[in-house]
Amino acid sequence: MGGLSLRHALAAVFAVAVVLPAAALAAQPVERFHDNFKDTFSDEVCGIPVDGVAVGVDNFFVFADDSFKDTSSVKVTLTNPETGKSVNISNAGQIRDTAIVDEEAGTITFVTTFKGLPEKIQTAHGPVLLRDAGIATFVDVFDLETGELISSDVIIKGPHPDAESDFELFCEVVTPELT
Repeated sequence: MGGLSLRHALAAVFAVAVVLPAAALAAQPVERFHDNFKDTFSDEVCGIPVDGVAVGVDNFFVFADDSFKDTSSVKVTLTNPETGKSVNISNAGQIRDTAIVDEEAGTITFVTTFKGLPEKIQTAHGPVLLRDAGIATFVDVFDLETGELISSDVIIKGPHPDAESDFELFCEVVTPELT
């Protein structure tokens, strides 16, 4: 019985020695991008003119199967040039995206998962107005031939009031702070 256990132990060690490096190699990105940035822009948000400043860091990885992982942290300050009022919008976390082609069904499914803090909105010197955090996965199925959307599903874990409102809360909390 002792020999059998030793044989199982050696087989397990061999399997780990062979399988782990192969799995680790398969998970290595084929392309990597890193960026620290600061951008300014003028736009309209919720019908309000704004001047924006975005500051952040981004690490983007593309894998051999064309899936990607994007880890970033960004803070955007939006200021209404007419009133001088502003809000800060920040996010930090990871986005993973995978496309699954099912030729037999004639579909392509995109699975996009956000982990972390996809959105926190707060006044320039005050409280948090809106915060989405945790995990949110979007599953969108398209017809492979026509590109038409067949179905869309959202799976949420954690507080995601803006996502659950179909992103209508964003303008509800930003508008009074900017006007």
